[in-house]
Amino acid sequence: MSAKIRKLTDQLNQLMTNSEVDGCALVSTRGQLMAAELGKDVDDKAVSAMAAALLSIGNRVGTALASGVPKNIVIKGENKMVMVRSTGNAAIIATAPAGAKVGLIDFEMDKVGAQVEKIL
Repeated sequence: MSAKIRKLTDQLNQLMTNSEVDGCALVSTRGQLMAAELGKDVDDKAVSAMAAALLSIGNRVGTALASGVPKNIVIKGENKMVMVRSTGNAAIIATAPAGAKVGLIDFEMDKVGAQVEKIL
């Protein structure tokens, strides 16, 4: 594992340690997986590609509605919540229980996003 990937993975682990996030990944805006802590039953590469597509669609919707580039895209499911956050040329994907504290996750994703931008 390269030093850069190790630093990125450390940031993902910090996000999980400091919030209710139970899985996360960092992907390029083109859908390439950079680092992941999503769990063994998750297809990391498929999630990476879908997250990049979700960001692209979010940007198009934001442009069409003149709301600007979205900061977060949140999917609230029955069992889990998924947050996708754009950070520079990458995106952070995080999963958490459906009733998780969104404000704390948002705060921690801001911190991790700033560190990821420095690393990249």
